[in-house]
Amino acid sequence: MGVGFLDQQVVTPLIAALAAGLGVAVPEVGFAISAYAVSASAAALFVGPLADARGRRPFLLGAVALLFAASMLTAASGQYAAFLLARAAAGVAGGAISALAVAWMADRVRYRRRGRAMALVVGGAMGAAIVGQVTASFVAGRVGHRTVYLGLAGFAAVVVVLLALLREEPRGPGASRGEAAPPARRSRPLGVYLEFARNSKHRIAALAAFFLSGSLVGVSAYAAGWLQEARGLSLEEVGLLYGAFGLAVMAAQPVAGPLSDRFGKRAFAVATSLGAVAVTLLLPHLAGVWLVLALLLFGCLAVARIGAFAALRSELVAPDRRAAFLAFSNTFSQLGIAAAAALGGALYPTGFSSVCLAMAVFGVLAAGLLAAIPEPEGRSPAADAGAGGALPEEAR
Repeated sequence: MGVGFLDQQVVTPLIAALAAGLGVAVPEVGFAISAYAVSASAAALFVGPLADARGRRPFLLGAVALLFAASMLTAASGQYAAFLLARAAAGVAGGAISALAVAWMADRVRYRRRGRAMALVVGGAMGAAIVGQVTASFVAGRVGHRTVYLGLAGFAAVVVVLLALLREEPRGPGASRGEAAPPARRSRPLGVYLEFARNSKHRIAALAAFFLSGSLVGVSAYAAGWLQEARGLSLEEVGLLYGAFGLAVMAAQPVAGPLSDRFGKRAFAVATSLGAVAVTLLLPHLAGVWLVLALLLFGCLAVARIGAFAALRSELVAPDRRAAFLAFSNTFSQLGIAAAAALGGALYPTGFSSVCLAMAVFGVLAAGLLAAIPEPEGRSPAADAGAGGALPEEAR
């Protein structure tokens, strides 16, 4: 997940260098970002049902190998067409990774402990990607963007080896106790997604993903420019601040994960969402050390809720529908990011406070939708404690 997040996010600080190296305008590189998002959504929707039927590991291995090839092609690209093709291929890889890595983790970890697992994997990967993004901006400024993508290719190669050493876990509610997993149901992808669309619980979770991702990206995407224009920070200072942001996110996960397991994933996600909303509304009115602390707190809260939500939504469907449902909800996440970025861009000329107000509304809507998602049957913290971790028959 770390290599997937980093590949997606590293374009942002390199956008000017990429445009200069390819001999195109910055908006044309921005179009490549859109191509990545479209291919990521399409790939996840296609791969999800296949991975449910045939296993996660082959598709994860293929996705990371494709990301290696796309990174190498990006590093070698001297023409815009090759760069655009490389970013579209990277989007296919990233879309598959984002759905299947979470599905694989959910297959391997019981729900009662899944909050801490998702916090470490999702939150840790996001924090590491932010730190990597900042590092890439400094490296690109000294030795060029091609070196960054060669390094990313090397990272992907290491991940391919690590994935090859892992074995596919049997899926199903009894798998972790050595019981045979129930056979996967096979159906066409369109039929699977129509099932999700007709189910109110699944629709609510998908909409929550839309507003949750949008409220995070809408703030972080425009905070860097505002910090330079309104608060007088240099580009290097903003880079260091974002690096601290990533480190704080990673440091918070060992605390956030166990809390979500103890108090319930839904309750924790709602509480941290409302906390992130409160901090979002304060940001435009702060300066100095209070602004730095508020930004770090916003990052910790915003990412902590994503880990809890990942654990929660991974249990909303049977294991043989898990990757497909995560792909379905991840598509809404991408749409939420696109909507928040567009809305933030329209509001930014009127002031960063307008952007924060809009993203606070996104956050409140996300919290309301999260509150409407029931904890999976028999999976409340009290039930888990009383059952000693036994998986209920209803989970089948």
